[in-house]
Amino acid sequence: MMDVNSKMNASNKQKLDPSAKEFCPNENREKNENDLNDNDNDNDDDNNSRVLYEESFGRSSADLEILRAAYPDEITYNNGNGGDGDDDDDDDDVQPDWFPLIFTLNLGCTSQNHQDEGKSKSRFGATITMEFPKGYPTTKSLEVVSYRNLPSTKKDIIEEVVASVKSTAQEAYDVYGGEECGLSCCAAAIECWTLLIEEVEQQTLLEKEKSSLCNTASGKILQQQGSDNNDDGDIHWITSEDTLIDRKSVFQAHLCLVENEDMVKRAVRKLIEGSTKIQRATHNMYAYRFTETLPNGKTILKHDNDDDGEDAAGSRLAQLLEMRKEDGVLILVSRWYGGTHLG
Repeated sequence: MMDVNSKMNASNKQKLDPSAKEFCPNENREKNENDLNDNDNDNDDDNNSRVLYEESFGRSSADLEILRAAYPDEITYNNGNGGDGDDDDDDDDVQPDWFPLIFTLNLGCTSQNHQDEGKSKSRFGATITMEFPKGYPTTKSLEVVSYRNLPSTKKDIIEEVVASVKSTAQEAYDVYGGEECGLSCCAAAIECWTLLIEEVEQQTLLEKEKSSLCNTASGKILQQQGSDNNDDGDIHWITSEDTLIDRKSVFQAHLCLVENEDMVKRAVRKLIEGSTKIQRATHNMYAYRFTETLPNGKTILKHDNDDDGEDAAGSRLAQLLEMRKEDGVLILVSRWYGGTHLG
């Protein structure tokens, strides 16, 4: 009987003891409330993320529509395949209805549907695949997914174009507080690409013309064969192999040794008449300086210049000859205008 009573008393004491583990109603209540709060916080986070991403998708989708309207031939959709815009799937030309929003900018070559119409394609070409990620443009900026170029296009060209895209996107995110940058990034890429390809094509054309005029193995000294007059045998022009390019204008220098004004006239005529390239130059400005010995034995310094329409160019050449104290020299500079006034 004592054992039974002892056990009952111990059991009652344990139930009444608030420190006993088996009896903690407040702790269980608090634990349940915390679990409910955690679930509520998770739901709030999910709702906030959903709202944020829906807003991000709306702005990204609108930016993509603007891009397609501005560059219908250059922009193709990828619909989340992460490709480079060369797939033949017709669904790739439909704007995606959710992330990822991936598109490809075609540079120097037409998109697939325009190639099917038979439109010409440049021998230079490259593609840049970009993405509007979740959170664009407020918490994330435009990203470059991949890029590639045709074998005929130098790698450093497309790398420079990609760098212009990244810098424009970063500037929109850092400086302007996360504004849409799809249009400005593509515009920067197209502008950079156009300038670089024009320089390559212009340099290629100049090299072809230069090689056609070269009469020596090294190509450093070009003998101009212009006039059939046997009296011009004393005229020998030396043309610089290198050209100077400034804002698309191309400059090339020519030098000839002269002793009198008659040689100057014949030399200028022989140089220009002997080259269709020099005839096509926008300006052929020149200056000369030589010492002529008169019949009485006296010497006289003669010098003059011609701008050929390039304001003050001839006088600046003459000033250079004077500074160098040149004697018996005629220098002519040809300029092919590149579309930008140099001032």
